[in-house]
Amino acid sequence: MSSSYTIKENKLFVHDFKDRFDYRSSEKWREQITTLVIEDGVTEIPDGAFQYFKRLEKVHLPDSLKKIGGSAFSQCESLTKVLLPNSLESLGSYAFQDTPGLRELFLPSSLTVLEEQALYIGSGSRLYAVHVAADNSAFTSVNGVLFNKDMTRLIKYPSAKRLADYRVPGTVTEIAEDAFAHTNYLHRIVLPKALRTFGSGVFSFCNHIEELIIPEHVEEIPPYAFFCCERMERLILPPRIKYLGYESICNCSRLMELKLPSGFTQLDYAAVGGNPRLKELVIPEGVTELNNSALIDDTGLRRVVLPSSLTAIWDHAFQRCSSLEEIEIPENVEYIDSEAFLGCTGLRRVYMRSKHIRDDRWLPDELKDRVTIEYRM
Repeated sequence: MSSSYTIKENKLFVHDFKDRFDYRSSEKWREQITTLVIEDGVTEIPDGAFQYFKRLEKVHLPDSLKKIGGSAFSQCESLTKVLLPNSLESLGSYAFQDTPGLRELFLPSSLTVLEEQALYIGSGSRLYAVHVAADNSAFTSVNGVLFNKDMTRLIKYPSAKRLADYRVPGTVTEIAEDAFAHTNYLHRIVLPKALRTFGSGVFSFCNHIEELIIPEHVEEIPPYAFFCCERMERLILPPRIKYLGYESICNCSRLMELKLPSGFTQLDYAAVGGNPRLKELVIPEGVTELNNSALIDDTGLRRVVLPSSLTAIWDHAFQRCSSLEEIEIPENVEYIDSEAFLGCTGLRRVYMRSKHIRDDRWLPDELKDRVTIEYRM
């Protein structure tokens, strides 16, 4: 460690951070240090300063501290409590990522900057409440759930909060990235009509949610929005959206029903992939491309309706859709990648309406002796 410091047994005393943390010389301390004392006068903890200190149990922060950098205490597996000082003004992104032992956090009145995903912890989180000082000008907390001051943005729903049902307040128009990710107990979330946007990964790994209804004014479904919602059987989307992000409705192993809205032009990477119980899917008009792996591993998919607007089917788009027996290719399709239908072992018939493709060069070699192509105009 190139900063000024003192070590006494398993305690690390940091006097200043004049230079960046030297990970090579600190590796032995990651397994040794159990107590950290940042001494008075230090105003900032650099990014990643105490990352991977796996035995760290106690942290003492000074009243002079103004900023904690990104990932500063990430992957501190033994840390269960951090008291943020009244001087703290800014908390960096992923400050406590993979530090699952934290149970409560109290944000002081001085704290006005939370970088994106500053309170993201990840799987196994035991965080059940985020509290905020009453006179904090930027944030507020209601029953342990963190919001901005006017409660238009929900920032963090603690993963270990013991509620089966939660109704998001009607004032909320935005939900932050990963806000509900890895919730351990929620079975039902009711979203307000005022909701306009939510961040990527917002409901990812909500393993007990069975149904979600997205309000009509939401226009974009960001990446990983419903990733690995393993028990979700039904997802109701708004009637029209502008964007459906990659891996947004992915690995939802019990999803049986899905109606895709119109308004977007590309089915992105694995956007609706890994949903083995989904049996039917209609791709809406306006979609021009099925991107790489768009429907990969939808192993139970038996029927797909493609829109007349479609022009390209890219690699692995239908890979391992093994229950798909027949498909109709619309007239405006100009390109089908030779790996688009890899692993579609059940495919037997293709109705080719495309004006541009009149041969089987796009068909994987493994299927050429099994699939009949009927050319139609």
